[in-house]
Amino acid sequence: MAHRDGRISVCGLVPYPLDTTPSQRFRIEQWLPHLEAAGVSVHLLPFADAGLMRLLYRPGRWAAKAAAVATAFARRVLDVATTSRYDAVLIHRTACLAGPALLERLLPLFGRPVIFDFDDAIFRLHTTGVNQRWAWLKFPGKTAALCRLSSHVVVGNNLLAEYARQYCSCVTVVPSSVDTDCFRPAPKSEPGRRVVVGWSGSSTSQTHLELFAPMLRRLAALPYVELRVHSDRPPVLPGVVFVWRPWSPATEAQEVADFDVGIMPMPDDPWARGKCAMKALLYMAVGAPAVCSPVGTNCEVVRHGENGFLAATTEDWLAGVGALVKDLSLCRRMGSAGRRTVEEGYSMRGCAARFAQVIRETVPGATSGGRRTLSGRSATPRSPAILPSLPLARGTQTGLPR
Repeated sequence: MAHRDGRISVCGLVPYPLDTTPSQRFRIEQWLPHLEAAGVSVHLLPFADAGLMRLLYRPGRWAAKAAAVATAFARRVLDVATTSRYDAVLIHRTACLAGPALLERLLPLFGRPVIFDFDDAIFRLHTTGVNQRWAWLKFPGKTAALCRLSSHVVVGNNLLAEYARQYCSCVTVVPSSVDTDCFRPAPKSEPGRRVVVGWSGSSTSQTHLELFAPMLRRLAALPYVELRVHSDRPPVLPGVVFVWRPWSPATEAQEVADFDVGIMPMPDDPWARGKCAMKALLYMAVGAPAVCSPVGTNCEVVRHGENGFLAATTEDWLAGVGALVKDLSLCRRMGSAGRRTVEEGYSMRGCAARFAQVIRETVPGATSGGRRTLSGRSATPRSPAILPSLPLARGTQTGLPR
């Protein structure tokens, strides 16, 4: 499908409502304005709406959940039918929250290249909370099917790339990224104040934090330390003294910027090894040294003793955090090094540019400069209008407010 203004149009099938889930927010959603500037217009269509997401996190109510998922599935059938109006189809993680890759297998029939993006080990079964008994409905094996039917697979780290290359010959690593204009160091108050050691994340990843309650009890007992948790539900941390701050997209950047030290404890298991170190990157972006478990991509992002510490044992955690709490000049130096790490390799602009290049390489007739080749002739972009004929009742073509 050719557009004479030279733009590339992409239909983005994403699983979650916009501005709610870290995987979408720190990848596809925040890249949208930069993709637009590069001549790539992405129209996002979520599978779940806000009502379905609220229902899924409540215990029981299985009949209501099944009916809501069926309704979302019916909407998704219509979404798939419209993909022929675009130049390419983007799937982030999955097109449907439940079931095998039935609708996804239909996409190649419409003759548009499929780009598949994921940033977790979603090929492994992993569900926490009230829906754990129904985890099998995610059909993690469909990840391989999505890789096979895709023209190009984009992943967040090298471990995921190794998996994807078993099924697709075109695989590119584009890390999850940070908006360094939004997440930036903030002035701290006078010396002598309590040092904020913080954790920020979703209720899903908070289960990792809760596993480390015994270590956190000792960490919170260090002199001058305030342990702070920023998430969408209060954590269950028996015996741990901490301050909980509710998460919201409007306050997230400021809450993280208030951290002096950021922590990312994780178990060394197959799911955690596929994570993309997003928490560590957020901490480092605001100039807070990251102290992390030496698991997966953490070992690539954190250079031990330079921009943070890797901590494998409770004593490692106490030593690393303790050194930063006692020596705020060390804390500032390592925080500055962390900020440089993010700016050089994990900035939103840089990662969006790499993603735009993948799209241009995947769409037939597109070039690296954002022009399209139409029957052998070059097409020069003219109008900034964004797909005015496409349905906008659901989804968006604008990114996050930042």
